[in-house]
Amino acid sequence: MSTLSRTVVVTAAGVALLGLTACSGGSPGRTGDGEPTTSAAAAPGLESFDVCNFFTPSDLSAAGVSGPGEPDNNLKSEPGCNYNGAKMDLTLYKVPDTTFDKYTAQGNFAEITPFEISGRKAATGVTAGSQGQGICSTFLDAAKGTIIVTVTGEDRDSVDACGESRKVAEQISPRLPK
Repeated sequence: MSTLSRTVVVTAAGVALLGLTACSGGSPGRTGDGEPTTSAAAAPGLESFDVCNFFTPSDLSAAGVSGPGEPDNNLKSEPGCNYNGAKMDLTLYKVPDTTFDKYTAQGNFAEITPFEISGRKAATGVTAGSQGQGICSTFLDAAKGTIIVTVTGEDRDSVDACGESRKVAEQISPRLPK
């Protein structure tokens, strides 16, 4: 096969794949109804975990927030995605290079309460300096890294931030990579 023929075949295949993705009504890693595909949910490690395309429409609705999410790249080591709601904001972060045990033992928490969600290590915590500000995170052990669900209330007491972050964590935990 000549170089020109290979180029035409590869280009045609790429266009066909793009067309199929567009026609499916979904995005890569999701089915047409917005649910993550099995391969996206089961990808090893957190490097390929997409924080801005993980939540389903029902996840967002149950949390009282809406999408699309806005990337939060304030910390390169903890990329996240923020979703806004009337009473609170919800941010999903991934920390692919820091295990749950190491992350939660950093000593920068004013409060941290360990527990388990369906056999997965978890903890709810408030960072030192954030007490009483309506901000709380739930940390989850996932694929040799850490997933963080952070809730920030619009006002200090507009929501139970720790309760809401834990509720979201419990909802998504079964779909997170092990």
